[in-house]
Parts: sequence; structure tokens; C-alpha cells
Amino acid sequence: MSQMTTRPQIDRRVGKAVNVGEVRRLRILRSLSGYLFLAPALLYLLGVSIYPLISTIQMSFMEVEQGGWQVVGLQNYANLLRDLWFWNSLKIISVVAVASTVLHISIGMALALLLNEHWFSIILRNFMRGILIFTWMFSTAAAALMWSLLFHPFGLFNYLAKTLFDLSAPVEFLGNTSLALWSVIVVGAWKYYPYYMLMILGGLQTIPLELYEAAKVDGANYWHRFRHVTLPLLRPVLIVISTIDMIATFSHVDLFKMLTRGGPLRTTEVVAYYIYKSALLDGNLGYGAAISTFVLMCLVVFMVVYMRILSRGGETGETSF
Repeated sequence: MSQMTTRPQIDRRVGKAVNVGEVRRLRILRSLSGYLFLAPALLYLLGVSIYPLISTIQMSFMEVEQGGWQVVGLQNYANLLRDLWFWNSLKIISVVAVASTVLHISIGMALALLLNEHWFSIILRNFMRGILIFTWMFSTAAAALMWSLLFHPFGLFNYLAKTLFDLSAPVEFLGNTSLALWSVIVVGAWKYYPYYMLMILGGLQTIPLELYEAAKVDGANYWHRFRHVTLPLLRPVLIVISTIDMIATFSHVDLFKMLTRGGPLRTTEVVAYYIYKSALLDGNLGYGAAISTFVLMCLVVFMVVYMRILSRGGETGETSF
């Protein structure tokens, strides 16, 4: 009897061990197959991002002299710290980043809340969504050309201003040192807000309707529901899109190059355009690489601090209506 009762247990143990080994092999094969599928994307990332990044950092310690590269150490970084025009361009792009992020999220939030209303039918919502993302389909060159005509002294905006306010002289939207930067910011907000609207709308549609119904039962009005239900649950989305927006703004050079070329009097010379001028127009490739590397390090430090502050910001607070 003892043999009859113990052998099946041994067989079961062996069978279990064999099954565990097969499961491990299957897991290894699945993980390897996953990496194989990722290999083309990883190679592409290596070619277009990692290798240029390493090359840029290497170039920042060198300079082109007598037709060849010469190692200059930290000289480019020392020149950068003394360059007042660089600090001016960094200050300008910081203003642009903050203003653009506020505009993009504000406009995107307002339109996303509108499209998310229950009285919108699916057909009407899809139609409105298609209309609202129309500006995102414009190429940057087409958008810059259209807005340069609107901003022209004899363009539509000046015609409306003269008709409505009886102005004696046309307004130089792109030629005035006080208006040029904000004019380009408005163009950027007009072109890129649909992306942020769609991101926020996607976040809104993941919030359960039961939470709003429970808040209504507790006596919450629209503002209270937005503050205590919508905003806390949208916080992860807002953190992601604000981070993406700020990083993307630092690399924007196209609108500034096409609309103002850094003028008037360098009031719209953002850091990306300054890098373009230093490296390509002035031929100072090492100095342009040093600026790029320095800005990248500043962005990494700022984004780490920024995301930590935002992620901790909603952990405490009143939740009553």
C-alpha cells in the first residue's frame, strides 16, 4: 500500500518539474521574440537619436580649425557662459515654453470638455473633432505663410483693427519688439492645440460617469465636479502633455525662422534658432554643439524636478464639496 500511495506523488512531482521547465523556456522564447520585433525600432532609435547625441557631445569639446577638428576642451562651454546673447535666447524660449504650455492646455481643456458633454451625439462629436483638428493638418510652412499674410500691415487683422478702432497707422505685429514674440506664440497655439485637445479628451473619456453622478447626488455643481473629480483624474495626462509640450517648445525653430528670423532686434531669437545661427550660418559647429548639450542637461534637470512637483501636488487637499 505504501508503494501504491507514494509513486503517484513522485510522478506528480516530476511532471510538475517538467512543466515548470517548459514554462520557463516558453517565457524566454517569448521575451526573445519580443526583442526581435523591437530590434528595427531600436536600431532606428540608435541611428537617429543615440548616435547623433553622442556625436554632439563629442563635438562640443572640439572646434573646426584649418579644415580639421581640434580638441579645445571646455573652451566652448566657457564661451557659452559669457555669451549674453545665449542667455537672452534661453530667457526668450523659457517665456515661450510657459506661455505655450498654458495656452495649449487651456484651449485643449476647454474644447475637450465641450466635446465630452453628453448632449453631443456621436456623429456631431466626430464632425466637430474633425473640424477642430484641421489646423493640426497644416504644414508649418503653410501656417507661417498664412499668418504672415494675416499679420501684414495691409492684411486682414490690420483691416479689422482700422475698421473697428479707427487706427491711423497699421500695427506691425511681426515688426514690433513688444508684439512679435506674442504673435508667434499665438500662431503656435493655433497650430498645435488639437494634439493636446485629443489627449485631454481621451483622458476625459476614461473617467467613469458614476463618479459624476455620485458627485451630483452629494450636491456638487459643475465647478466642484471639475475641481474634485475631473482634475485629479486628469493629473497623469496633464503631467505628460505639459512635459511633452515644454520639451518640444525648446526644439521649435521653424515658426520663428519663417515669421521673424529672430527679429526684430533679436526679441524672438529663441535658443534653437541661436544654435542654428551659430552652427550653420556662422560655421561654429563646436560652439553650437556645446549650446545643444548644455540646454539638454538643463532640460533633464528641470523636467525631473518639474514632474516630481506635479506628481506630488495632488496628493493632499480638500475633497469635500
